Amino acid sequence: MKNTLFMTGAAGFIGHETAKEAVKAGWQVTALVHSGKSAETLRQIGARPVVGDVHQPLAWIAEAQDATAFIDLVQPKLPKHLGQQEIEAISAERADMTRSMLDALRGLPAKKRPLFIAVSSADDLQPAAHNVISHDSALRAHPRGFGHIGIPRRKLIEASGLDATYVYFGNLVYGPGKVFAEQYVAGLQHGTAHVIGDGKNRLPMVHVTDAARALVHLATLAQANTKVDGMAALAVTNVVGRTFLAMDGADTTQRMLLDATADAMGVKRPGSVPAWLAARVAGSIGVESMTLDVHVDNSALLKTHFSFTYPSFHEGVPVTLAHMGYTSVEASVT
Repeated sequence: MKNTLFMTGAAGFIGHETAKEAVKAGWQVTALVHSGKSAETLRQIGARPVVGDVHQPLAWIAEAQDATAFIDLVQPKLPKHLGQQEIEAISAERADMTRSMLDALRGLPAKKRPLFIAVSSADDLQPAAHNVISHDSALRAHPRGFGHIGIPRRKLIEASGLDATYVYFGNLVYGPGKVFAEQYVAGLQHGTAHVIGDGKNRLPMVHVTDAARALVHLATLAQANTKVDGMAALAVTNVVGRTFLAMDGADTTQRMLLDATADAMGVKRPGSVPAWLAARVAGSIGVESMTLDVHVDNSALLKTHFSFTYPSFHEGVPVTLAHMGYTSVEASVT
């Protein structure tokens, strides 16, 4: 097998960062994209794009043959209002995508199949005592938030019989893009951002760079070679079937994050809105996700010698805001 990563969703917020980190680490990155514009963006960072339709994997699955890992980051487009009806439709679409990918991967010769790295969010996991989630957490019996997408998907992957690794990101992957930039930073700038509820929930988070680095790190563990009869053989037993939490574990509350970001920007701290009112505007699913209250035990990932570049928002927010052009931001957020 080659020192190659195959990716879906590489044109997205997390995917693009993952492709950059992988190229920087010396990987050959092959990425499925849906347009010529996305393809050119990936070429500029040193990745090799393959233009295709994620719903028709038989047309491109051969590109994943012999890769070390297949990192699946594709996500259906989310509407502005995300309620129960919308999440059920999106879950069905994501399940169809996953089922098609898994069938296509099973069609490859067994020795040429990549490790499947599946990514989801903390909503999937059932907290134990003291609201702790860890690599040992079971899936929720009753889905909440984005668990409506992630839980059925994981069950499909487990039932496929393919070698897979399961990576969970925080419910907020922050950085200079997506929710943090578009809703938090822009909302604070215009006075439209609000804390949902009392804001005391410990919101599981990770900076986008650390999310990307964690995926590349786990792929690198899978790529660790042993010598068998003078030939290189892939050793994946250290990550196959295992769950890793790529979340900083800093117990940052929703209120802490928004207040510190506002202070760093030099704007007014946000007020709060009741969860029921936020749900009427944005839908119940996003509110459930942003009000999750858990402590994260990320020890399984740390034991693989992974370290976070941004172990909390204190380090990650200033870098993010500086990248977005807030030049007066101090070196750290207190």
